[in-house]
Formats: sequence, structure tokens, C-alpha cells
Amino acid sequence: MKITVNGVSCEISTKRKCDPDKWNSSAGRLYGKSDSIKALNSYLDTMQQKVFEAKRKLIETDKTVSAENIKNLILERNKNTRKHKLLEIFKYHNEQMAALVGQDYAPGTLERYVTSYKHTKSFLEYRYKLTDIDITKLDFEFITEYEFWLKSVRKCGHNSTMKYLSVNPG
Repeated sequence: MKITVNGVSCEISTKRKCDPDKWNSSAGRLYGKSDSIKALNSYLDTMQQKVFEAKRKLIETDKTVSAENIKNLILERNKNTRKHKLLEIFKYHNEQMAALVGQDYAPGTLERYVTSYKHTKSFLEYRYKLTDIDITKLDFEFITEYEFWLKSVRKCGHNSTMKYLSVNPG
């Protein structure tokens, strides 16, 4: 993504890939109506909104509005913030659910969440050679790769795959 202020530009990687034949340079978006194209264009809209918000923040704080300062604000990471890991959060969630089995949840619901956790863990090891991943790394590419893995390696059907990808695999 290119940020330009007063003729000076800098770029931020969106960490997304697309078919160059479907790219509309003047619009800065993809041509098409498929779900994956809509998702990428939506992501680009969100990134554009972050640029506007960063510019507004610079103006409000009487700081120099430059492409580099906007980029720095967008990429700013609070180094004191504890990194949250996907499987760590998933495990904590499942532990809470286990405590509520018989009260708020059926044993089968917990079993499906445990299975979903195992699939996610296996995918991370298979695809990324990781035991866990920072949740900020979860993006469209991660989801599409996980979907493909569930269908191709785990041989899950479409409906099962969609349940594993959703917040509620029950």
C-alpha cells in the first residue's frame, strides 16, 4: 500500500497476494465479486481508514504530517503489550468451557472445541512448523491456508470446515 503526502511516498506491505491481472491500479483495488476478492478489497479499505486515522492523529497532536510519520503510526506496536498466542487463548477458552459442562454446555460441545483445538495445533505444526502463533499474525492468508488444509489433509467436508473456521464449532 502506498502512502503519499505532498508528493513524498512510502509503502507499507499489506502482506496479501493477488492476481495481477485482476488489479485495478487507478482504484487500488481488485476487479471481481468473489468472496476472496471482496475480503481483500475490504481489508484494503480498512488499511485506507487507518491511514486517515493516523493523519488525523498527527494533525490533532500538532505533529508533522508526512508519509513516513503516518506509516510509523500505523505500524506502531506497543512493546509493553504482552503477545497473545492462538493456542494459548484457545486452551484457556476450552478450560473455561470444561468447567461449565453440565451447567451451560453439553459434553459434546466441549468435545468439538477440543477437536477444533487439535486441528488448529496440527495445522500450525504442518504449515508453519510452529507450536503456537501470535494472534496478530492471523490474517486472510492464514484462514484460507487453514481452510485448504482442513479440506485436503484432514479430508473435512465443506460444512465441517466452515464450523472449524467459525467461532462456534458446535
